[in-house]
Amino acid sequence: MKRIILLSLLVTISITSMAQTLKDSIDSAHTLQDVLVLAPNMQRMDNYILVRPNGNQRRHSNNAYELLKSCFIPGINVDIQTGRVEAMGAQATLYMNGQPCDGRDLMMLRPRDIEKIEYHDIPVGKYSKDHTAINFVIKEYRYGGYVFVKAQQTIGYTQGIYDLATTLNHGRNTYSIFTGLNYTKVQGNEEKSDEQFRFEVPITRTSNQNSVFKRNDQYVQLRHQYQGKKNYLTIKLTLVNNDMPYNRVYGLSRVSELPDNSFSSQTSQHSLSPKIDLNGEFKFSTTKSLNYGAHFTYDHNKYMRSYDETGFNSLVRESEDAYSFRAACIYNTTLAKGIFTAELFHYHNIWDSHYTESSRLWQHLWKGETLAFVSYNHQLNSKLTLMTRLGVDWLQYHLHNTNDMGQVSPRLNLRLQYRIPNGNLLYSANYVNSNYGTDIINNAEIAIDRYMSVKGNPNLKKSYDFVSYLYYMQQLNKKWTISAISQYNFSHNYVTTDYSSRDDRIIRSYSNDGNTHYFSEIIALSYRLSEHASIGGDIRYAHSWLDAQERIHTNSLMGNINAAYYWREFSIQPSINFRQKSLDFATMTIAEIPINYSMKISYAHKNFYFAANMSSPFSKRRTKTTMNTMAYCQFKEIFDRTQSQYCNLSCTYTFDFGRKTKIISSEIDKGHNSSLLKVQ
Repeated sequence: MKRIILLSLLVTISITSMAQTLKDSIDSAHTLQDVLVLAPNMQRMDNYILVRPNGNQRRHSNNAYELLKSCFIPGINVDIQTGRVEAMGAQATLYMNGQPCDGRDLMMLRPRDIEKIEYHDIPVGKYSKDHTAINFVIKEYRYGGYVFVKAQQTIGYTQGIYDLATTLNHGRNTYSIFTGLNYTKVQGNEEKSDEQFRFEVPITRTSNQNSVFKRNDQYVQLRHQYQGKKNYLTIKLTLVNNDMPYNRVYGLSRVSELPDNSFSSQTSQHSLSPKIDLNGEFKFSTTKSLNYGAHFTYDHNKYMRSYDETGFNSLVRESEDAYSFRAACIYNTTLAKGIFTAELFHYHNIWDSHYTESSRLWQHLWKGETLAFVSYNHQLNSKLTLMTRLGVDWLQYHLHNTNDMGQVSPRLNLRLQYRIPNGNLLYSANYVNSNYGTDIINNAEIAIDRYMSVKGNPNLKKSYDFVSYLYYMQQLNKKWTISAISQYNFSHNYVTTDYSSRDDRIIRSYSNDGNTHYFSEIIALSYRLSEHASIGGDIRYAHSWLDAQERIHTNSLMGNINAAYYWREFSIQPSINFRQKSLDFATMTIAEIPINYSMKISYAHKNFYFAANMSSPFSKRRTKTTMNTMAYCQFKEIFDRTQSQYCNLSCTYTFDFGRKTKIISSEIDKGHNSSLLKVQ
């Protein structure tokens, strides 16, 4: 392990020594005596990277995600389909005008209304709680309005997304309404599996199955935003309806030497979620500010699953009322040689759940967590900065008919930053405690099939994590930008799936009796050929190992390449993600994911935008997963139509009226809060 860490440090330091020292970049391109000076659109600030997208990048992007991807910031990977943004090997926190936002719903933010993007790779102040932060700064307008229409249809499987938004801006007040629907129907998914149930007399089972899936979502949001000289306030009222009328799985299985047996299962889910969100900022002066937020959500959830095969059947119905409240307060003050930040957070959840039919159970669960932090970012000299963040976490939860659980845990973050010309070197170390998903700390038990059941575990042990990394990023010249990171994570008492034998059944539950280790190296480059063309990508090595009731380890070498070329009103953007192998610590499953290639072609003219995005059109991507324990082992080969051989056709149009106005993103959280134990 020491050799690996030493090697990673040497790699990063060697890259630094090779970097060229150049003058600071300018912000925009300009013409001087008929000579076009191409300036980079990225500029290194003290604690973040300032990105100013050019006209081509804005015009040929359909939302904030696509714009972020087209900027080719080294080390940032954007998954357009899932809405996940990864930076420095972990998920980034997303903001809009310095206010927290639900990143999945930045899909509705028009790129031409994004003035700049701030990539906080060294978060301080109100971003100090984040691993990394990305802030979209929106252009400010005072009068006017717009109507925004968006339609997206998928060919290869059925999915349609249709959205409508309107905004009216008057002075410092902005009023907006956003509504839309999303329907999905997928059929033709395939799965082959080989299983072994390691009873006293082992049983093997092979199966082939197909599935049909349907889902409908509707959402509406009312929003009011006030932008004063010293005050910023946003209030949102949201209603989300998630409905999955059915997810049918059917097929044939063979147990040992017995004849083939048909089986089928059907699952349905429904959730109705009204939400109230308040976010604001008050500036006492140019050096002192207070950020605050309060969020309340109510969820009414229903879940049903039936399973049938020859000689065995099961039925479970679940209903739940879930209440969630979050409050946050962050105070920042800039001092002569640093930034002081005080943070206070509280999260409170209540779940009232009913299980009927085959599993009869009522449970009441509440969970509260309070966190307090103080941090100070101190500039030791012109190049060296030390940041310390100290905090305490008070966690409590109570499950009906069990003992109360409460724990107080310290949290610590140390970060050392060294400035180099047009770049930074950074070392960070974090000590935090881990929380468990409320869907697993319960007493429910559900039969999956004839041989297996899933059960919660309310008696999990206290756990904690140690996260450390060495990070380097530098703008080498007007065309080249590079970043590299060496990362090591350690988790004590990590929660993993636990398989055990009870009578004639395998019980799938949860335990945390072991540790996990994760080491990775990432090197990323971006190259700006011209105003009309860019290319970027990264290469990654990862070593993961689990030391628990099962001992598992894996190595993986992976990478990706993205490119973009713009010609007048057209663009072409190819990308490729190479084959990868990964270990899921929670499920103890090793997944082999095949290569994925895609091509996006777009046309943009004034307020009209059209794009076609194709994913692996000539190959059926099949993911292979392997899991092996003392009680149960499994091998699967999965074909998912939503992951290959499809094409998205999207079209947007904006009707502007009056004077130009800023566009308000649809920050709608379409997810729902639930503690129900489900069969996945």
